[in-house]
Amino acid sequence: MKIMVSEQFQCFMASLGVDLNSLLEAAGINKVVWQEQLMLSDVEYWQLMNEFDNQLTDEMILSLGNITNINTFMPSFFAALAAKNGEQAIARMATYKSLAGPVHLEIVTKPDIVNIHILGNSLGVELPRFTIMTEQLLLISLLRVGTGKLIKPISVGSKYPYGDQIDAVMGIRPQQLADNCIQFQVTDLQRAFISANNSMWAFLQPGLDQQKLAIEHNQSLLATVQALLLKKIPSGSFSIDEIATSLNLSKRTLQRHLSTLSTTFNDEVQIARRTLVVPLMKDQSLNLIEISYLLGYSDPESFSRAFKKWFHQSPSVYRQQSLGMFKN
Repeated sequence: MKIMVSEQFQCFMASLGVDLNSLLEAAGINKVVWQEQLMLSDVEYWQLMNEFDNQLTDEMILSLGNITNINTFMPSFFAALAAKNGEQAIARMATYKSLAGPVHLEIVTKPDIVNIHILGNSLGVELPRFTIMTEQLLLISLLRVGTGKLIKPISVGSKYPYGDQIDAVMGIRPQQLADNCIQFQVTDLQRAFISANNSMWAFLQPGLDQQKLAIEHNQSLLATVQALLLKKIPSGSFSIDEIATSLNLSKRTLQRHLSTLSTTFNDEVQIARRTLVVPLMKDQSLNLIEISYLLGYSDPESFSRAFKKWFHQSPSVYRQQSLGMFKN
């Protein structure tokens, strides 16, 4: 994916004491910001987000979660502020979320409340604390800046602890939940935005739509590759030649397309394996050796090394813990 990293954003991060190129290096990503652009695969994106999680303090997260700090160099946020009210603003944020990375906002509207779930577009990705906190803070900030009112959510939750500083800004005590969710009153979302600007929206929309279409085209190829891998990995017939043939492409053409999207065939195989491993680990009829072969590994040791890289613990420990939670 291509991420726009404006000079203004780089300067803002530098003001927080964060050098983006140093973060990339610490995340093990052999790339740098070049001409205000950064090309990352989904795997590299989440490596970078995990490094943000490692290095950024809650005070820094609060700065990044304040929409007034970033809307001047993030057109999708500026477009949200130009909406007529919170309902329209959040819908715009959800529509153009892919421009900033593989994160998805799922909006569930009920008669009196609106639930917003924060999800990773990449299957099997566990969102880091940094991503969830900033996304939830940005939604709150959007509503407060747009309306000029101290809007508070009626419920906020994730698997992570929030901390006193974040609690104080949110104005509510978040809950520890399995779901990454924030909930607002419908009446609060229907308040008129003092920042509404139809002329600015008319100017921004064509460019945002064009960028979104380009991203969706690229994601379509990756989604098709992933669907094929998920189907073929358990059978053992998932070489790049076999996948390319299924797509009516040559091996070299498929490699070139993936390179353009800043990923590789091996990266996509690892993403598919990580997606498959979770349901396989829950199947008590399968032992770890059988799971390793179903994921296309030639030996259990290779599977174990990959698993530790994904989940930071051994397969046996993970399975014991997950089965214990299931029984409870």
